[in-house]
Amino acid sequence: MKKKPGSEKKALDSVSAAKRFFCKSSKELLFEKVGKIIRTIPTPSLTTKKWFQKSYVLGPEQNDFLYGRDVFYITEGRKLFLDTTSGHYQMTWGYDHPVLMKNLQQALKAGVVWDCHSNIPGFFVKKLSEKLVEICNPETDLKSIQNNDESLNTVLLGIATGSVACSTSMKIAINYFLKNKPGAKKVVFVSLKGNYHGTDFLMQRLRGMWDFVFSENLIFEMVEPNDINELRNIFKKHKKNVAAFFFEPVMMNREAILLNTDFIQEARTLTASVDALMIVDEIQTCCWYPEIFMYKQFGIMPDILILGKGLTAGFHPLSAIVYKRKLDSLKQYDAISTNGNAPLPSFMALQCLELIEKNLQKIAGLSTYYEKSLRELAQEFPDIVVSFRGKGFLSGIKFSSQQIALQFHRKCIERGIWLRVHAYYEGHSTALTKFALCVTKDVIDFTIGSFKRIIKTL
Repeated sequence: MKKKPGSEKKALDSVSAAKRFFCKSSKELLFEKVGKIIRTIPTPSLTTKKWFQKSYVLGPEQNDFLYGRDVFYITEGRKLFLDTTSGHYQMTWGYDHPVLMKNLQQALKAGVVWDCHSNIPGFFVKKLSEKLVEICNPETDLKSIQNNDESLNTVLLGIATGSVACSTSMKIAINYFLKNKPGAKKVVFVSLKGNYHGTDFLMQRLRGMWDFVFSENLIFEMVEPNDINELRNIFKKHKKNVAAFFFEPVMMNREAILLNTDFIQEARTLTASVDALMIVDEIQTCCWYPEIFMYKQFGIMPDILILGKGLTAGFHPLSAIVYKRKLDSLKQYDAISTNGNAPLPSFMALQCLELIEKNLQKIAGLSTYYEKSLRELAQEFPDIVVSFRGKGFLSGIKFSSQQIALQFHRKCIERGIWLRVHAYYEGHSTALTKFALCVTKDVIDFTIGSFKRIIKTL
């Protein structure tokens, strides 16, 4: 197959020009140019998307990503966008973060390899596992918890994606169930309606898919988020047959619903009463709160903690599960990804976590400010905006109808404000945002101001 000569070179030239534009531009100029074409950047050779699967051919090539810096990016069509979603929820520190890029270059220069065999994890893989345990047990001496079966002290880093991490957690839960409840005839998993625990068969079954594939001995129950009575009834119905309860602290696949503390604490009580596992999926929420892991806000200790997305600040897929030693039952190849236990991604994860720890107060202050600003926005337009959703940077504004939500989303994109919208299920009408942690107050003010101007036109 022939290709256009020099198309990659033209693309690299355009990327370089876009990078120079950001280096020379003040924040004020970027605000002025959001939504506009940057004509000083040469047009790259647009590459066709005709070979893509149909569901990914959603727009013309000129709308596709060219280069990003901070919370801004430029498309192949040279249009400047302000990204309120941190890539697609995983670019923890935005695009091309100077500290992370500097550390990355130092690591590469020193010889830290990108990847290696999972059986021979490098120094930074082992160091990251220790760091994750340390974050889960900040006030405890690490030596004293190593042999404590009830502590979050065991880490699996040999997995690249969140889907594999979630399915690995389910395998652990099944092993624990079979060991401790040998007479049980059915295995029951409880999750929340609207969950998203990945794209593995089993994880999609948690949200009602593939029902014709599975045996009637494997049961999946879904509970309405924050409905304590429904949760109690499910546990009362299945009792010791319940193997585990899965939940996400902020349900970004369900219009950014925040789970209530009393609901989660009741779930912890119920799981303990029937010797079932509590599995918290923090693929979305890990790294976006001052505690780093959001489960701490609920005052509970889960049995399994699932991490992913922003763990490496978007550098390379790397997921992890942290769990109690008593659950350590999987054999070496029961759960593994080719790119798990990778040294350089683990190094980048350590740098990401260090950057969070150095900016805890700033993260807390700005996330509170952003939430306050969105709440005030909802109050200012009560006929159009029904409510604020989520917590901190993982937030959404629910509109009074799907049509209005879609109009708002379309006008934001036209204006150069990139965000997500949940309006493809009946009753869903929420615009979703998840700012990268490099966001500043002036960016928040600019975004809220843009939202207000757009809402006034709806």
